Amino acid sequence: MEEVCSAKAVEEYFKLNSPKFDSIEVSHIVLEAEGKAKEMISILRDDPECFAEMAREHSTAHTRAQGGGLGKVLRGSLRTDVEAKVFNAAVGDLIGPFPSSDRSFYEIFRVNAKNPAVLDEETAAEVRRLRREEWLLARAREHVIEGR
Repeated sequence: MEEVCSAKAVEEYFKLNSPKFDSIEVSHIVLEAEGKAKEMISILRDDPECFAEMAREHSTAHTRAQGGGLGKVLRGSLRTDVEAKVFNAAVGDLIGPFPSSDRSFYEIFRVNAKNPAVLDEETAAEVRRLRREEWLLARAREHVIEGR
């Protein structure tokens, strides 16, 4: 385990997988109807500075009191189709509306900041956790006991 979680192993893993540790800061507005969501994105494109106000006034999400702020979001936290577009957007971009899988709500995102991965102590701890998990899974596969 010492070798699996050594500083060198952590650094190598991070170099190979650094995009996995990128994060963004986003806000969102959740609306119940597609028409309302399309109207909202149009309003926001004309006046992007009113995003927080519009979120407080119109969003159905629990984040409405914070102006729609979701805070820091890591890769793997959003739906795959949404994540690809949000992580590829520039700071200040509006993205959406994205329908939920059952079309019961529509979501609009604004990218507030992009944080490229940095191998700080928090990230190193996560890399060590992932390395331990991978090591344990590999050992478990080696010792599968089959019943008769």
